[in-house]
Amino acid sequence: MVKKWEIYYVDLNPSMGSEQSGVRPALIVSNDAINKYLPVCTVVPFSSFKEGDNVYPSELMLKSSYTGLEKDSILMFQQIRTISTSRLKQPMAGIVTNEHIREQIKNCLIEYFDLY
Repeated sequence: MVKKWEIYYVDLNPSMGSEQSGVRPALIVSNDAINKYLPVCTVVPFSSFKEGDNVYPSELMLKSSYTGLEKDSILMFQQIRTISTSRLKQPMAGIVTNEHIREQIKNCLIEYFDLY
C-alpha cells in the first residue's frame, strides 16, 4: 500500500495537450483510507528545478533535502491527477517527513482548490 507523503516515480504516459508526461516523481496526496482500499491514488507531479526557473502561484519549490529526490524540484499543483497504482514504479523514491513542509503542501492544495 502506498501512503500519503510518499514519492514514487510515476509513468504519466499517455498524456494530452499540456498535461505532464513521461516518467517523473510524484507526491502521493490522497488519504490513506483511499490508498488502502482503492487501486488508485491522487498525486502531484514534480518537475526538476533549475536556478532562474519561475515558480508559479500553483507551484511549490522543494529542496532535495525535504524530499529525498536527487534534485531540488517543483511540485506542480496544476497537474494534480488521480492515477492507477499500476503507474507507480517501485521502490519509493522519497518521502516528505518535515511537518512544516507538509503544512505548506496542504496550504497549496487548499489554495489551488479554493477551499477557504
